[in-house]
Amino acid sequence: MILGLNMEDKLVYPRQQALQSTETLATVVHAILVDKYGEEVYDWDPVTVFLEAKADFNAEMSAQSMDRWCAMQVVMTSDAFFTRLDAFLNICNTLADGSPAFSTFNPVTAEEAAWAVSEVALNREMLPFSYAIKKYLKETLKEYGYADKRYPKVFEEVFGRQPSSNAIREGIATLGNDENIDTFIKEQFGDMVAQFNRIPDMNTIDNLIVQRGLEEAMAASERDANSTKIQKPGAA
Repeated sequence: MILGLNMEDKLVYPRQQALQSTETLATVVHAILVDKYGEEVYDWDPVTVFLEAKADFNAEMSAQSMDRWCAMQVVMTSDAFFTRLDAFLNICNTLADGSPAFSTFNPVTAEEAAWAVSEVALNREMLPFSYAIKKYLKETLKEYGYADKRYPKVFEEVFGRQPSSNAIREGIATLGNDENIDTFIKEQFGDMVAQFNRIPDMNTIDNLIVQRGLEEAMAASERDANSTKIQKPGAA
């Protein structure tokens, strides 16, 4: 319990803290902003997003949160993540550590690429990846010792003709501990769940998002909240 705050403040404060943190993952930032502003927020420029978050949450969004939001904005409104190698690399870097590295070439590791693909799959349906992106990833995986066509599950989807978000989401729930890539995804996803759980009225989203995606998770969470509000005292 957050002492000394009224009910509205208790809902705003965790969002403020999440947006100001340098560690908040893109999906959590995405959920907070879409929950508050709806899909029109995808059309806002970064300055507008920053100022609106300041007005509504009293939050000075960290540079990392802003960069992660901008990456997610590109993911949700274009096919650049799937078709352009430069966009893919910058988004991978941003989702992993909050820094897009536009000014210098920052090679994306297999772990970073695996997490970016996984996080994108949590937020939208996948599209086929371009030849250039597949080639980059295959060369990277070769350096990690993976033989041709014997790749971690998340990359099997990437290299397929029609990658499936559902398959990637389901794969997150069944990851093992025997590979660095699996371990990295599990740790990142665990951080995401913990971050959602610190936001009281969003703490059911982490249970839904893997199976149904952000839009359906948000709708289900809203239905649950409304049901709780109208339930009569003593009702079963």
